[in-house]
Amino acid sequence: MRFVYLFLLACIPGLQVFAQFGFSDSSVQHRIRHDIYILASDSLEGREAGMPGEKKAYTYIISKLKEAGIPPWQGGNYLQPFTHGYMKFGKTPYLRVSGKSFNWRYDFGLCTYSARDSLTSLCVDAGYGLVIPGAGVDDYKGIRDPGGKIVLIDLDAPRRLSANKSMKDELSPAFRMANAVKRGAAGIIFYDNPGLYGKSLFDFSVNDTLTIPVIYVTQEVADFIREHPSDPVTMAVYISRSTETYHNIIAYIDNWAPRTIILGAHYDHLGKSPDRKYNGAFCVGADDNASGTAGILELARYYSVHRDPKNNYLVIFFSAEEKGLYGSEFFVKAMRPSFRDSVNFMVNFDMIGRLGCEGSLVTAEAAGSSPLWKKIYREVKHPGFHLKKIGPSLPFSDQEAFYRKGIPVLYLNTGLHQDYHTPLDKPGTINYTGMTGILNYSEKLVSAAGSGDKVPYRQVPGISLFFEYAGFIFQYIGEMLSF
Repeated sequence: MRFVYLFLLACIPGLQVFAQFGFSDSSVQHRIRHDIYILASDSLEGREAGMPGEKKAYTYIISKLKEAGIPPWQGGNYLQPFTHGYMKFGKTPYLRVSGKSFNWRYDFGLCTYSARDSLTSLCVDAGYGLVIPGAGVDDYKGIRDPGGKIVLIDLDAPRRLSANKSMKDELSPAFRMANAVKRGAAGIIFYDNPGLYGKSLFDFSVNDTLTIPVIYVTQEVADFIREHPSDPVTMAVYISRSTETYHNIIAYIDNWAPRTIILGAHYDHLGKSPDRKYNGAFCVGADDNASGTAGILELARYYSVHRDPKNNYLVIFFSAEEKGLYGSEFFVKAMRPSFRDSVNFMVNFDMIGRLGCEGSLVTAEAAGSSPLWKKIYREVKHPGFHLKKIGPSLPFSDQEAFYRKGIPVLYLNTGLHQDYHTPLDKPGTINYTGMTGILNYSEKLVSAAGSGDKVPYRQVPGISLFFEYAGFIFQYIGEMLSF
């Protein structure tokens, strides 16, 4: 970054005096090294979200934001607290039909709103489980008495209904569950098409629950149940629910501009290592992600000095990324539409401290999320490393929630290494010279992208993935793009 100093007129009475920053490479490297050694010290206990280490980490980060004179985003508080619900399985759930036992996670999974309960009852086929009087639909009309029975529901829908966007709510799993409960169902078994509803069907952060168990089964299991209509179905769901509170940190550089660029990084890590061979040592996460945290803290210092008349800068340190991207998910859901529409683009920094672990490569993911990125990448030089560009936004870090909301994103990282998620990811392993070069490049990249009109958004395919919702394994099929 260019070599400049911020001089504040300390002689003016009442003017708050902030730190003076030099932006030579040596000054930048000195600061990021200091920040990483603090954030990745054993005294911060691995920065596990919701634990005392998180508070120590956000206290330090806030002190550095105040030192740089960068105010909080809203309400005079840098912290954005949020809660997230969890479930635990006390015992393995089970499903038995006509003497046949099915395998949890492969034949069946648990659904949002399910109660902790077990029962044995006959199962009745409720078709799509829809009740839409305005459309003349009542799938319970031909069922004599669903009360006290388990209701089997196909999550698909007739095309004439699914094509009607105004019926989206009536087709949702929540409405179908409500229909079954209203008719006295003792349990619900869903099947077919879970991909239509994503996390809404399997997100156990939801704390509102029904009083009956709800599971999802494969098409094959549903067919087996139908083939044995006179045989009772036994199902059991063992769930314990709890909530935790976490804290995002948000600062804002207000240039009274019409657009805002978001710089993001998660500051949490794993806490103690779960691996017995490390004897309870802390995973201090120097690269993952003290490096990204120190990186956007340094960029915040830079943009607080180098004012940009075309863009404001929102700097956000996410919590609970390691728990499941919860901090970024919460922030994006809480964004007001007017602010979301003003966002120019978002850049995520996650693991930028190990240049050299994959040769001299820096990976730029989500490079297809705007048609502008290809031009920017071609024009902005990156001496000291090669740039590997991946088209889609992969759902493994905090840019993903922004991308799904139609915001162009970039995600820079230096790749995985053998110390990833172990206590060996320490400050002494960081390539501080390489990281300084990446921050120099990032400043030029962000400034170039922010200098023109608002960056346009483009959706690109993902890749083939196996992933898990609530203990049930699904496959996402897409396409991998690079350029």
